[in-house]
Amino acid sequence: MIRVIAKRYAKALVELSEEKKAVDKTRTDLDSFIAAVESQPAMQKLFSSPVFTPENKKAVIKELAGKLGMQETTQRFVEHLAETGRIRYVKDVHEAFLAILAERQNRAAVQLTTATAVSPAELAEIKKKLEVLTGKQVDINARVDASLIGGAKAQVGSVIYDGTIKNQLNKMRHQLTNGSKTS
Repeated sequence: MIRVIAKRYAKALVELSEEKKAVDKTRTDLDSFIAAVESQPAMQKLFSSPVFTPENKKAVIKELAGKLGMQETTQRFVEHLAETGRIRYVKDVHEAFLAILAERQNRAAVQLTTATAVSPAELAEIKKKLEVLTGKQVDINARVDASLIGGAKAQVGSVIYDGTIKNQLNKMRHQLTNGSKTS
């Protein structure tokens, strides 16, 4: 239910920001707002607590928006979330906003995990291959996990491309275990 609500709000914000030709600024505003809220436990409590009125929450949003240099459109949108009692879902709205933008811009976020650090040249080569594979422009978030032994694993949305040695060993182990049971 929360995802459905977040997606509706996010879609409205995407359309509004496209209409105003301020997509990048809106994305930056939301990124900054989410980071500021997440760094302050007191602010998280304020936004999630029913004790504070929407007016209290809007006053905090207005002050924070001024400090962050948020555009008026984004500020009003976040204030609207407070008015409707949905401010506690702002992070979900942010994630849905980014997903909708990525879809509209034919972009895909890729979580790349490798056993060792990859060079910029290797990363560029992996990026090219993933763009051909997905048919989208990809943004790679790379991390290292030595437990993979070797190879790489890429996650694009819910699809996982696993070319790690650890995965291959697990497949062999499974085949050997199941193969010996059927004999």
